Amino acid sequence: MNKLYVALNLIRLLNENRTVTSALVAEDMGISLRTAQRYLLEMSSLPGVCYDDSRHCWYMAEKYGLSESYLKQDELAVLSGLFDYAENILNNEFSGTLRRIKKKVISASNRERVVRFLKQDSIEFERIADIFAELETFIMNRQEISFLYSKNGKNYIIKPYRIIYGDGFWYLAGDKDGEIRKFSLDLIENLKATGRIFDGVPEGLDAEIDEAKSMFFDAGKKIKVECILAHPMADYLRRKRFFPHQQILEEYENLSVRFSFQAGSPLECVKLCLEWLPHIRILSPHIVRDYFADILRESLEANGG
Repeated sequence: MNKLYVALNLIRLLNENRTVTSALVAEDMGISLRTAQRYLLEMSSLPGVCYDDSRHCWYMAEKYGLSESYLKQDELAVLSGLFDYAENILNNEFSGTLRRIKKKVISASNRERVVRFLKQDSIEFERIADIFAELETFIMNRQEISFLYSKNGKNYIIKPYRIIYGDGFWYLAGDKDGEIRKFSLDLIENLKATGRIFDGVPEGLDAEIDEAKSMFFDAGKKIKVECILAHPMADYLRRKRFFPHQQILEEYENLSVRFSFQAGSPLECVKLCLEWLPHIRILSPHIVRDYFADILRESLEANGG
């Protein structure tokens, strides 16, 4: 099916109905339920397009309504994002057409387009669409699964809990022998149900996922880390939470801050801190501080330092 037609029809359905289901999309567009789910999942990563897990439907956030004749700035922002999404998946034959439509919409609204969305390259969804759809069914039906993980050639039996998108990849988070493990969907093979049913998702797991800042989170373990972040980077921590369970403990006259966060492993702690070099200093615990220093020394040696 023409991808321009798909993108514009999804926008139309969201605007007209406020909430849509995969069944509604399948019926309206004359496609299979699985294809409808894939189209909606691709749209759900855009600002303003939300998924209601309890009702299993997609909807446009209230503040992003497109029904008024005069578009507000936040409405233009989300509309631009929707246009960008459609343009990214179009053939060259149609991308120029869509850019012209977008330009007319922005001009007609008498507003300069000042909002841009930073997009991260992601794995092609077509590569994992079938696995995604199967996993969604297994998770909703609470079915235990088995599969071959091509990364290490091992077979796993897992209670599948959630599908997570992070760092441009799709992951399965599930329970293996009482421990939360994560698996890249594009590396899962020979997926099937074992025939056993599990009770459900552990209490607090969704909150843990929402709080996580990387795929290295561990829902069952927590390491509390204290750091000092120097000016001018410290100001970012005053404005936004960049670390899981972030707390500012003390502010200094030189505008630096002492803060704490919690993570599931030394690797996750270090990965979070590396992005703040050279302005960050780890105070405790020593296992994280030493691991951080070892990585920096190894990197320096590897680069001829």
